[in-house]
Amino acid sequence: MKRKLMPDVVKAQDLVLVPEDASALTVSRLMAEKRIGAVLVVNHGDLVGIVTERDLNVKVLATQVDASETPVSAVMTRNPDTLPPDADASEALAMMQSKHYRHLPITQGKRAVGILSIRDLFRIAGGQ
Repeated sequence: MKRKLMPDVVKAQDLVLVPEDASALTVSRLMAEKRIGAVLVVNHGDLVGIVTERDLNVKVLATQVDASETPVSAVMTRNPDTLPPDADASEALAMMQSKHYRHLPITQGKRAVGILSIRDLFRIAGGQ
């Protein structure tokens, strides 16, 4: 039986969305507070990017830019690859493996409706 990304893998989710002008510091604190590894960046509700822990580490911390003055738009990955909610989990896994992603936005049109993490896929592979 094929497992669809939503609702089979990603169920009810408190999706964290931030605007492009949010500071890298604000986003970093939000990620720490929510204990998440990535957030989706939106402009008028449309997905425009994703920012991950790795982005913050490599593009902010390692370069010693001022995180409070750096907009997340300067460090995010623009126009990230996405999959629709009815995509199969195996398709998501193949994409995430081939491109070395740990997080993948789920979109309906241009709207973000979820985010898949590699941990979500590990969870279902373990039968939990």
